[in-house]
Amino acid sequence: MMDALRLPFFQVAALAALVLAGIHAYLGFHIVRRGVLFVDLALAQMAALGMAIGLALGHEHDEAGSYMLALGMTFVGAALFAWLRGRSKQVPLEAFIGIVFATAQAAVFLVLEKNPSGAEHLKETLVGSLFTVDPKHVLVIAGLYAAVGVVHFLLRKPFFEITNLGHETTVGRHVFAWDFLFYATFGLVVTSAVQIAGVLLVFGFLVIPAVAGLMASTRPGVALVIGWIFGFTASVLGLLGAVTLDMPAAPSILVTLTAMLVLHGVLVAIWKSRRRAARRTAAAA
Repeated sequence: MMDALRLPFFQVAALAALVLAGIHAYLGFHIVRRGVLFVDLALAQMAALGMAIGLALGHEHDEAGSYMLALGMTFVGAALFAWLRGRSKQVPLEAFIGIVFATAQAAVFLVLEKNPSGAEHLKETLVGSLFTVDPKHVLVIAGLYAAVGVVHFLLRKPFFEITNLGHETTVGRHVFAWDFLFYATFGLVVTSAVQIAGVLLVFGFLVIPAVAGLMASTRPGVALVIGWIFGFTASVLGLLGAVTLDMPAAPSILVTLTAMLVLHGVLVAIWKSRRRAARRTAAAA
């Protein structure tokens, strides 16, 4: 296992996974608190649809053109979700998100049905290519995510207001603009992540560390730190398991995330139970 840590492809994959886990744990906090858990899957699938369209149009070796198509599709989804938020009183936003995800996935199958490399592309959109990613590409994405992080730090007040309070915020009638900006930056992150980690792991990175953090604490700062530690640890353990067992990287990390979440949930439940018992004992005394 220690030998795996010295392998260049393992080190690059670990760096990529850590970069992805870092930004997704933060974005996941917003998504979980907003109650739109599958928005990541939907936007990731929109990005996959954009890449599929690029492949069908002959942009297989045009990375820039394929990326712009994928990004454009996520922006369409971002605008739609921002517009739908709060407008339907009878149908929850999550229902529309599910429709977008299923339709985008069906469209990917239709677009690639006659393409000779369609099956391989479908597999890559699901499980990514962590063990073959170019180190330079990881550095570019790290820089992009750092820029997104700066934007979110500067605009943290309206973003957190909408996340915590919905439409009852001081941003007033500008909720759509702030929501679109949030989902657009979110889509920027997802588009880049899908190319490396695939749709499934992108969803896992978004939801599972955030859930782990919120299970342990309702304080945003504490929950974020726990989510980051959780995501980083699961990434390394999952990659070690993938190398040791000769398995694909992304599914191994996703299964590790879920297994750790179960263990984490048990430990948090025990910890909270003991705290309640200690309070009762103190009150009785």
